[in-house]
Amino acid sequence: MSLSRDDEPGTYERTMVVDLRQIRPAPAWKPFRFQNLERVDRTQSGLSARAQRLLPLPSSVETLYSRLKALFDAEPRFSLVSVQIRPATELRRHLGESSFLTVLAPGAHKSRVIMEVELALAHNVVDMLLGGAGETVGLRPLTDIEEGVMSFVILEALKALTPGLEPNVPRLRLESVARGLDEVAAKLGEDELVIAVHLNATIGPYTGMVRLVIPGSVVSAADEGRKLPERRIRLRSDIKANLKMLSTVRTWLRAEIGQAEVASSDLAYIRVKDVVLMDALTARPDRGEKGTATLRVGSGNSRVEAEVFVEDGRYKARVKNIIIGEPAFQRVIPPTPGEGEPGASRAEEEEAFTNPENEVPPESEGDALDDANKPEGGELLADIPLQIAVELARVPVTADEVVALKVGQVIELHRSAGEPVELSVNGKVVARGELVEVEGQLGVRVISLAG
Repeated sequence: MSLSRDDEPGTYERTMVVDLRQIRPAPAWKPFRFQNLERVDRTQSGLSARAQRLLPLPSSVETLYSRLKALFDAEPRFSLVSVQIRPATELRRHLGESSFLTVLAPGAHKSRVIMEVELALAHNVVDMLLGGAGETVGLRPLTDIEEGVMSFVILEALKALTPGLEPNVPRLRLESVARGLDEVAAKLGEDELVIAVHLNATIGPYTGMVRLVIPGSVVSAADEGRKLPERRIRLRSDIKANLKMLSTVRTWLRAEIGQAEVASSDLAYIRVKDVVLMDALTARPDRGEKGTATLRVGSGNSRVEAEVFVEDGRYKARVKNIIIGEPAFQRVIPPTPGEGEPGASRAEEEEAFTNPENEVPPESEGDALDDANKPEGGELLADIPLQIAVELARVPVTADEVVALKVGQVIELHRSAGEPVELSVNGKVVARGELVEVEGQLGVRVISLAG
């Protein structure tokens, strides 16, 4: 490093000399690729999701635990290890030769469900039920009496699970005990895909594997018959089980008080001081008046209808109704002049269909234009409609707070009367503005643009 005096007294220029040969280039980062990952197509992933949704409710599992504890005088536990979709031709890769196999009939469905119990666990269970200590007596096949004991255990388990199953889920009944993979393969029907549900079962000190092999057609038929209330029950159950994880998921709760439909081209050229006319407004924050608002999370069709009011100078929302899965807006299309409205003249109809920008008369609409006047694709932008919403406020919430919403709950919106509102499209804020009246129609005058 060297120092050199500058032209002005009392100032110095600092110069550093660096040997570039001593600087080593940073190592090149190589992308990491997972090896031997299983490939799953969309059909398989959808079938896997439906299979997991058809598992018993937690209340049914507790009933099962109580029944097994009464039988064995020991604590039972089951844990889900995996749900895999496999071709039926690979059945032998998932079922062991040395195991206890049973055939279960799913209601009136022609295909059958196969249940496999690890042979060592089956011996432990039989010995415990017959008064022994649950000792393993070698991996020999079960005798006829031992098969009868295991069949009784399975019957009791099915009986405990049945009351808690959803109405559309077929009730399984024990049809027979199978001896060998060739016998069970013939029971699966003509399904190309099967679902292999792998469980770890614990009875007292003993642990083993229990596997269900379910034909894909059985799962699909059961899921298609599910009604909306049943799906909501399952959703609430899943949410309750994973509520702790939801506390880290954050989003916005948007309070919308108005909406309008605009063309994409109009939105593209919006400027400060422009006025966007609204189809309707359900509250007047410019006057500090109460009204109603639609609370939205994300861009889905579900919504919360709420009453908004001012308390201590701040807006709040009281939940009135929670609506799941219905359309967000119901637009009312006004009647065309001459269709229900008297007094519409031919001149008015012609004026409505004339393109004033190109001065094209009605009789020439649709004619080919010359090369000089041919429009570009950008002119099609005007044909794309957009729903633009007026937001009174946005409140940061966590997913578990959304789950806890209930009728009558009051939500602080953190917005005072007279503050600017926001214009958003598909949940994305595009502008801020203030409410105004233009010839008796309400609108939002833009005071700033997003970005």
